[in-house]
Amino acid sequence: MPKLVSIIGFIVICAGIDLLWQSRMDIRYWFAAYLSVIREVLRRRDVSRLVSAARKRQGAASVLLGMSLVFLVGPVLILTGVALMLIFPNL
Repeated sequence: MPKLVSIIGFIVICAGIDLLWQSRMDIRYWFAAYLSVIREVLRRRDVSRLVSAARKRQGAASVLLGMSLVFLVGPVLILTGVALMLIFPNL
């Protein structure tokens, strides 16, 4: 059972990596948009037009889902499996 939970964690991480690979163009867009907003904030300019332009772009959900699978859900499942193996070695 604990080994199965860890294997499922690895599969979830692989699914998150695949989702991030499929949405790599959106990642590039959102990273550039984030940097432009930061530049405008540092220059103390109005960022409302940048934010409104970014709202029209789709694809943020797949990027966030992929990142949450890779960095949150998968490692939690792996750590749960490892903890179960340490707590219940005969399970």
